[in-house]
Amino acid sequence: MPAEVTESIAQARRQFGLGAPRIRLWLRRVHQVQLAVATIQRTVAELGFPPIRRTRKRRPRRLKLFERELPGDCVQVDVKLVKVGGQRMFQYTALDDCTRLRVLRLYRRLNYWSSLDFLGEIRRAFPFPIRKLQSDRGAELPLAFALSVREAGIKYRYIQPRRPEQNGKVEGSHRIDDEEFWSGVRGGSAPAPGRLGRQRATACSEWNWLSSASLNPAMPVNPSRRSRRSTAPIMAGVIMAS
Repeated sequence: MPAEVTESIAQARRQFGLGAPRIRLWLRRVHQVQLAVATIQRTVAELGFPPIRRTRKRRPRRLKLFERELPGDCVQVDVKLVKVGGQRMFQYTALDDCTRLRVLRLYRRLNYWSSLDFLGEIRRAFPFPIRKLQSDRGAELPLAFALSVREAGIKYRYIQPRRPEQNGKVEGSHRIDDEEFWSGVRGGSAPAPGRLGRQRATACSEWNWLSSASLNPAMPVNPSRRSRRSTAPIMAGVIMAS
Protein backbone atom coordinates (compact mmCIF):
# COMPACT_ATOMS: atom_id res chain seq x y z
CA MET A 1 0.00 0.00 0.00
CA PRO A 2 1.45 3.42 -0.92
CA ALA A 3 2.72 5.50 1.99
CA GLU A 4 0.43 8.43 1.10
CA VAL A 5 -2.64 6.16 1.33
CA THR A 6 -1.51 4.89 4.74
CA GLU A 7 -1.02 8.48 5.88
CA SER A 8 -4.51 9.37 4.64
CA ILE A 9 -5.99 6.50 6.67
CA ALA A 10 -4.10 7.70 9.74
CA GLN A 11 -5.32 11.25 9.16
CA ALA A 12 -8.95 10.13 8.84
CA ARG A 13 -8.72 8.18 12.08
CA ARG A 14 -6.70 10.70 14.06
CA GLN A 15 -8.34 13.92 12.90
CA PHE A 16 -11.94 12.86 12.25
CA GLY A 17 -12.29 9.74 14.41
CA LEU A 18 -13.75 7.71 11.53
CA GLY A 19 -14.28 3.96 11.54
CA ALA A 20 -13.25 1.70 8.68
CA PRO A 21 -16.52 1.97 6.64
CA ARG A 22 -16.46 5.77 6.81
CA ILE A 23 -12.72 5.90 6.04
CA ARG A 24 -13.44 3.82 2.94
CA LEU A 25 -16.10 6.32 1.86
CA TRP A 26 -13.84 9.29 2.70
CA LEU A 27 -10.93 7.87 0.69
CA ARG A 28 -13.16 7.28 -2.32
CA ARG A 29 -14.77 10.74 -2.22
CA VAL A 30 -11.74 12.85 -1.30
CA HIS A 31 -8.74 10.97 -2.65
CA GLN A 32 -10.35 8.75 -5.30
CA VAL A 33 -8.81 5.68 -3.65
CA GLN A 34 -10.76 2.44 -3.46
CA LEU A 35 -9.93 0.06 -0.62
CA ALA A 36 -11.74 -2.80 1.08
CA VAL A 37 -12.99 -2.32 4.64
CA ALA A 38 -10.92 -5.29 5.85
CA THR A 39 -7.75 -3.69 4.40
CA ILE A 40 -8.48 -0.42 6.20
CA GLN A 41 -9.15 -2.25 9.48
CA ARG A 42 -5.84 -4.10 9.22
CA THR A 43 -3.95 -0.90 8.42
CA VAL A 44 -5.54 0.93 11.36
CA ALA A 45 -4.55 -1.91 13.70
CA GLU A 46 -0.98 -1.89 12.37
CA LEU A 47 -0.78 1.85 12.99
CA GLY A 48 -1.64 1.20 16.63
CA PHE A 49 -4.94 3.05 16.88
CA PRO A 50 -7.29 1.75 19.61
CA PRO A 51 -10.76 0.52 18.64
CA ILE A 52 -13.50 3.13 18.50
CA ARG A 53 -15.78 2.98 21.49
CA ARG A 54 -19.44 2.87 20.70
CA THR A 55 -21.29 5.70 22.35
CA ARG A 56 -24.69 4.95 23.79
CA LYS A 57 -27.51 6.93 22.28
CA ARG A 58 -28.81 9.45 24.72
CA ARG A 59 -32.47 9.18 25.43
CA PRO A 60 -34.32 12.48 25.22
CA ARG A 61 -34.84 13.91 28.64
CA ARG A 62 -38.40 13.56 29.83
CA LEU A 63 -39.86 16.83 30.94
CA LYS A 64 -41.09 17.01 34.48
CA LEU A 65 -44.71 18.09 34.38
CA PHE A 66 -46.28 19.40 37.54
CA GLU A 67 -49.46 20.95 38.88
CA ARG A 68 -49.83 24.66 39.40
CA GLU A 69 -50.65 25.65 42.93
CA LEU A 70 -52.85 28.70 42.30
CA PRO A 71 -55.63 29.38 39.76
CA GLY A 72 -54.40 31.54 36.92
CA ASP A 73 -50.72 30.62 37.36
CA CYS A 74 -50.79 29.00 33.93
CA VAL A 75 -53.61 28.82 31.38
CA GLN A 76 -53.06 26.50 28.42
CA VAL A 77 -54.49 27.65 25.07
CA ASP A 78 -55.02 25.54 21.98
CA VAL A 79 -57.15 25.53 18.82
CA LYS A 80 -58.98 22.54 17.38
CA LEU A 81 -60.37 22.23 13.86
CA VAL A 82 -63.85 20.71 13.75
CA LYS A 83 -66.09 19.91 10.79
CA VAL A 84 -69.84 19.86 11.20
CA GLY A 85 -72.03 19.20 8.19
CA GLY A 86 -69.12 19.97 5.87
CA GLN A 87 -68.53 23.34 7.53
CA ARG A 88 -65.11 24.13 9.02
CA MET A 89 -65.06 25.74 12.44
CA PHE A 90 -62.33 26.38 14.97
CA GLN A 91 -62.72 25.67 18.66
CA TYR A 92 -60.51 27.90 20.78
CA THR A 93 -59.94 26.37 24.21
CA ALA A 94 -58.34 27.81 27.34
CA LEU A 95 -57.80 25.50 30.33
CA ASP A 96 -56.50 26.55 33.73
CA ASP A 97 -53.72 24.22 34.88
CA CYS A 98 -54.77 24.31 38.54
CA THR A 99 -58.57 24.14 38.54
CA ARG A 100 -59.12 22.55 35.08
CA LEU A 101 -61.79 25.17 34.37
CA ARG A 102 -62.23 25.69 30.64
CA VAL A 103 -63.44 28.47 28.41
CA LEU A 104 -64.43 27.56 24.84
CA ARG A 105 -65.47 29.58 21.84
CA LEU A 106 -66.20 28.62 18.24
CA TYR A 107 -64.94 30.77 15.37
CA ARG A 108 -65.49 30.55 11.64
CA ARG A 109 -62.05 32.02 10.92
CA LEU A 110 -58.62 31.09 12.24
CA ASN A 111 -56.51 34.25 12.46
CA TYR A 112 -54.99 36.84 14.76
CA TRP A 113 -58.27 38.71 15.20
CA SER A 114 -60.08 35.59 16.38
CA SER A 115 -57.24 34.95 18.83
CA LEU A 116 -57.39 38.52 20.11
CA ASP A 117 -61.16 38.26 20.61
CA PHE A 118 -60.66 34.98 22.50
CA LEU A 119 -58.13 36.66 24.78
CA GLY A 120 -60.79 39.13 25.85
CA GLU A 121 -63.27 36.28 26.29
CA ILE A 122 -61.10 34.31 28.69
CA ARG A 123 -60.18 37.40 30.70
CA ARG A 124 -63.88 38.07 31.25
CA ALA A 125 -64.82 34.45 31.85
CA PHE A 126 -62.29 33.14 34.36
CA PRO A 127 -63.21 34.08 37.94
CA PHE A 128 -59.57 34.75 38.85
CA PRO A 129 -56.75 36.89 37.39
CA ILE A 130 -54.64 35.23 34.72
CA ARG A 131 -50.93 35.49 35.34
CA LYS A 132 -49.61 33.46 32.40
CA LEU A 133 -50.81 32.01 29.10
CA GLN A 134 -49.02 29.35 27.10
CA SER A 135 -49.62 27.92 23.64
CA ASP A 136 -47.89 26.41 20.63
CA ARG A 137 -46.55 28.54 17.79
CA GLY A 138 -49.59 28.31 15.56
CA ALA A 139 -49.97 30.87 12.79
CA GLU A 140 -53.10 32.15 14.54
CA LEU A 141 -50.99 33.03 17.62
CA PRO A 142 -48.24 35.22 16.15
CA LEU A 143 -45.86 37.61 17.86
CA ALA A 144 -48.49 40.36 17.66
CA PHE A 145 -50.78 38.21 19.82
CA ALA A 146 -47.99 37.56 22.34
CA LEU A 147 -47.35 41.30 22.57
CA SER A 148 -51.07 41.96 23.12
CA VAL A 149 -51.07 39.43 25.96
CA ARG A 150 -48.06 41.07 27.58
CA GLU A 151 -49.58 44.52 27.19
CA ALA A 152 -52.52 43.22 29.23
CA GLY A 153 -50.11 42.45 32.07
CA ILE A 154 -50.07 38.67 31.44
CA LYS A 155 -46.93 36.63 30.88
CA TYR A 156 -46.87 34.63 27.65
CA ARG A 157 -44.92 31.49 26.85
CA TYR A 158 -44.58 29.41 23.70
CA ILE A 159 -44.14 25.70 24.38
CA GLN A 160 -41.12 23.97 22.88
CA PRO A 161 -41.43 22.67 19.29
CA ARG A 162 -42.61 19.06 18.98
CA ARG A 163 -43.46 18.92 22.70
CA PRO A 164 -47.29 18.84 22.78
CA GLU A 165 -47.16 17.23 26.23
CA GLN A 166 -46.32 20.67 27.62
CA ASN A 167 -49.88 21.60 26.70
CA GLY A 168 -51.10 18.13 27.62
CA LYS A 169 -54.14 19.11 29.67
CA VAL A 170 -55.83 21.17 26.98
CA GLU A 171 -54.79 18.63 24.32
CA GLY A 172 -56.37 15.88 26.40
CA SER A 173 -59.56 17.88 26.76
CA HIS A 174 -59.77 18.10 22.96
CA ARG A 175 -59.56 14.32 22.70
CA ILE A 176 -62.42 14.02 25.19
CA ASP A 177 -64.38 16.57 23.15
CA ASP A 178 -63.94 14.37 20.09
CA GLU A 179 -65.22 11.29 21.89
CA GLU A 180 -68.06 12.82 23.88
CA PHE A 181 -69.33 15.74 21.79
CA TRP A 182 -68.11 16.24 18.23
CA SER A 183 -68.54 12.58 17.24
CA GLY A 184 -72.25 13.03 17.89
CA VAL A 185 -72.73 16.09 15.68
CA ARG A 186 -70.49 15.26 12.71
CA GLY A 187 -72.80 12.80 11.06
CA GLY A 188 -75.78 14.97 10.18
CA SER A 189 -76.26 18.49 8.96
CA ALA A 190 -74.74 21.36 10.89
CA PRO A 191 -76.98 22.65 13.71
CA ALA A 192 -78.01 26.29 13.75
CA PRO A 193 -75.23 28.46 15.24
CA GLY A 194 -77.25 29.37 18.32
CA ARG A 195 -78.20 25.77 19.01
CA LEU A 196 -74.66 24.52 18.50
CA GLY A 197 -73.36 27.20 20.85
CA ARG A 198 -75.87 26.20 23.54
CA GLN A 199 -74.99 22.51 23.16
CA ARG A 200 -71.28 23.29 23.42
CA ALA A 201 -71.84 25.57 26.42
CA THR A 202 -73.69 22.77 28.22
CA ALA A 203 -70.80 20.38 27.58
CA CYS A 204 -68.34 23.02 28.80
CA SER A 205 -70.40 23.54 31.95
CA GLU A 206 -70.46 19.81 32.66
CA TRP A 207 -66.69 19.67 32.25
CA ASN A 208 -66.13 22.63 34.57
CA TRP A 209 -68.35 21.56 37.45
CA LEU A 210 -68.10 17.76 37.24
CA SER A 211 -64.85 16.69 35.61
CA SER A 212 -62.66 19.27 37.33
CA ALA A 213 -63.79 18.13 40.78
CA SER A 214 -62.70 14.57 40.07
CA LEU A 215 -59.41 15.65 38.51
CA ASN A 216 -58.61 18.06 41.33
CA PRO A 217 -60.60 17.42 44.54
CA ALA A 218 -58.91 20.38 46.22
CA MET A 219 -60.17 22.77 43.55
CA PRO A 220 -60.43 26.17 45.23
CA VAL A 221 -63.38 27.26 43.11
CA ASN A 222 -66.63 25.97 44.60
CA PRO A 223 -69.52 26.32 42.12
CA SER A 224 -72.13 26.34 44.89
CA ARG A 225 -70.58 29.50 46.34
CA ARG A 226 -69.97 31.36 43.11
CA SER A 227 -71.87 34.50 42.33
CA ARG A 228 -74.12 34.72 39.30
CA ARG A 229 -71.78 37.29 37.83
CA SER A 230 -68.78 34.95 37.90
CA THR A 231 -70.71 31.88 36.70
CA ALA A 232 -72.48 33.33 33.69
CA PRO A 233 -69.46 34.13 31.48
CA ILE A 234 -68.14 30.56 31.68
CA MET A 235 -71.55 29.11 30.94
CA ALA A 236 -71.91 31.40 27.92
CA GLY A 237 -68.28 31.18 26.88
CA VAL A 238 -69.08 28.95 23.89
CA ILE A 239 -70.81 30.94 21.20
CA MET A 240 -70.51 31.19 17.48
CA ALA A 241 -68.30 34.08 16.44
CA SER A 242 -67.67 35.44 12.99
